Amino acid sequence: MFKSKKRILSLQTKDWIIILISLIVFAFITFLTISKFSIWFDEAFGAYLSHFSFLDIAKYTASDVHPPLYYWLLKLWSAIFGNNEIAIRSMSAFFGGVSIVIGYLLINRLFDKKVARISLIFMVLSPMLVRYSQEARMYTMVTAIALAATYTLTFAITTKKKLPWIIYGILISLGMWTHYFSALVWISHWIWRADIIRRVSRKGEFIKSFFTREWIMAHVVAIALFVPWVPSFIYQVLNVQVNGFWIPAVTPDTILNFITNIIYYQEVGRVTGWLALALLLAVVLLITLAFKIYKLQNEGQRQGYRLIAILAFIPVILLFVLSMPPLRSSFVDRYLIPSTFFIALFIGVTLAFSYKLIGFKRQLIIIIFTIILVIVGINNVWQLGNYNKTSNTSNNARHIIETIISSSNDNLPIIADSPWLFYETIFYSTNEHPVYFIDEKTSYDYGSLDMLKYNNQHKIMDINAFTKINPVVWYIGCPGENNFDAPYSSWKAIRSITVNDALTGKPSYKAIQYTTVNN
Repeated sequence: MFKSKKRILSLQTKDWIIILISLIVFAFITFLTISKFSIWFDEAFGAYLSHFSFLDIAKYTASDVHPPLYYWLLKLWSAIFGNNEIAIRSMSAFFGGVSIVIGYLLINRLFDKKVARISLIFMVLSPMLVRYSQEARMYTMVTAIALAATYTLTFAITTKKKLPWIIYGILISLGMWTHYFSALVWISHWIWRADIIRRVSRKGEFIKSFFTREWIMAHVVAIALFVPWVPSFIYQVLNVQVNGFWIPAVTPDTILNFITNIIYYQEVGRVTGWLALALLLAVVLLITLAFKIYKLQNEGQRQGYRLIAILAFIPVILLFVLSMPPLRSSFVDRYLIPSTFFIALFIGVTLAFSYKLIGFKRQLIIIIFTIILVIVGINNVWQLGNYNKTSNTSNNARHIIETIISSSNDNLPIIADSPWLFYETIFYSTNEHPVYFIDEKTSYDYGSLDMLKYNNQHKIMDINAFTKINPVVWYIGCPGENNFDAPYSSWKAIRSITVNDALTGKPSYKAIQYTTVNN
């Protein structure tokens, strides 16, 4: 790779046609069910946040757990395309497509077009990429940045020109401004670079060879651009570690769940029978082929193969280790979407080279076999969507609001019983049925609620004044999660509506129409 003479974009018209067709397939798979499920809290948080100024967005994200770049871009995207489900989620689909294009360019640069084309299949059919291209969150955006940085690194490492290294440093910073766990990608880059230099440097010259002027310059650029956010980053880290978070502790099933989600988008406990056997066979075949293929490759190909493998697996291992006590767990599958993408690349590269070992016919059989497995995963994405596998609940905020609207002839306000539900339902608010929350019933214990705490939009400050104007209201909640009583004993129920979970059939959202009396 160090001697590669390939241009940065050494593709022919045929390649771009193949990429375009692949993007069309990916768009079809992604947009087919992109609006099937209601937005959930994290998406609703971003959608609500996008209504504020750029400065306020930074202020409110600083008190939460994420950096602001994604939300800034979502604000611009919403201004152009609107603020409905398809509009805000389409930005993630866009970055999913960008990731596919850069992934193709990267594999073509490291190997050749044949390998890139087979890898393209598994990029497009990656269940986790499809899933998070349907969600208005930053995971595909940070994946695209990680891929762009990796591609830039493979070019920069072959030259002493400053510009590629400056671009690499900028991309590192953009990754950190988007999602902190992009740091796992940058650590993986360090490991890959250290591995290469260890193999080629003279004894006693490793440090000098590693910390070149260009390498240092790139990281100075990255740090300098991220410095303004460092105080907020430190506050967020300390706050999460001290006050705790919702992420469960890692267990022996954590890695197994990660694997089954990558292929089937399903928890390991639900992967049984033939699906379990097929997955086990696929994993064994992949590992066996990988070791044998590596031995057949030349040194340039090995460098590229190690790069893909390191980016696929090292972040997973690091995050698992960093989730061990005394640190609090931070292992969540979606935080590792860049790694799941590189795993798709690793599968593609491995199967592309497998013909050298097993011949074309057997290679084709294994490729088709693997495609069938991931299609099962895509079908699960279509069926489950953003189903919460931790609480085993679906998101039905849109359904409960639509049911209220369709059953109400009068223009009645809707009051959410919690700030979490308020974020989800305000997204579906209408002028005839505006959504509110009650200030005195809200505990602003988390930074994600600062938008509500310091602003009065849709906040009921004086319940007596509000009920004088609105003697009849709808009150909504999730009875399966907490006690769903009337907020005031003097309120009298008129009727109720229940929305059942589409997957479990259990009641998930409830709306009660009350006649109110001043307290």
